[in-house]
Amino acid sequence: MTSFRLKILLLITMTVDHVAVVFLSPENHWYEWLRIIGRPAMPIACFLLAEGFLKTASRGKYTLRLFLTALIGELFWIFLWLQQSIAAQKAVDAAYAAAGGDTTWGAEGINRWAESLDATTRASFTAGRVMPINVLFTLTICLVMLILMDKLQKRYGDMLPQQVVKNLGYMLCMCAIVICAVIICLIGQMDYAVVGPFTVAACFIFREERKTMMVALAIAGVLAGIGSLVYIVAWMIALPILYSYNGKLGYEKGTRPWVRTLFYVYYPLHLAILVESRYFDVIFGSFSLFKK
Repeated sequence: MTSFRLKILLLITMTVDHVAVVFLSPENHWYEWLRIIGRPAMPIACFLLAEGFLKTASRGKYTLRLFLTALIGELFWIFLWLQQSIAAQKAVDAAYAAAGGDTTWGAEGINRWAESLDATTRASFTAGRVMPINVLFTLTICLVMLILMDKLQKRYGDMLPQQVVKNLGYMLCMCAIVICAVIICLIGQMDYAVVGPFTVAACFIFREERKTMMVALAIAGVLAGIGSLVYIVAWMIALPILYSYNGKLGYEKGTRPWVRTLFYVYYPLHLAILVESRYFDVIFGSFSLFKK
């Protein structure tokens, strides 16, 4: 499996996952199936991020490109989140009215009623809503994390086994960097805030030990998917694919200059197509040209 094929696979699985998120509700039986197909995109993206970090000519430009792509893509995620939030509120209002709620209480009455529901019923109104901060911001934080980890590794990573105290300090510092990345992602309410940094860190630290990397990724997937067998299955699908990676680009370097541009443009472009297709009336309904 070459780097180019992994990237193509990433685009396909990511698109399938986003089709489910944009067009389907969690109650739809196709939703889980599409997400099983689509969720392997995350470990593949984390693996390619670590590989790209090690091979890029300019880590600063690499980080900047990813950050700018995240900013552009965020416009569509915010719109999608707002539309899904509006739909969730309408569902709460309708259920409150159907339950015979006292509308004289207004919003306070609806909130009191919603709080009286059991956790499962209450969660059903908001299930399926996207995270307001997209995963590329998480990956951008992960790139900064890798820059710090790489500097630390180059300075202290070749210590002798007998230097127990220094080795312990080195490992604690590496863990601290990963934990700081997780905290920043959690504070920013980013997608894959916990599992993202841990997965990228595992791909970087165990890059020369593929079997150990697979074990670490499997543990990360199980921990992240506690309570969701679908998530764990989807994550595990990616592991044999990553294990088959042969370290090759997949084409002669310099012969396909459009490839890098494609992978950056595709993210916001496919989001624009999906979101505008789903909410065409909302976006263009006010224009007389599109009115019946």
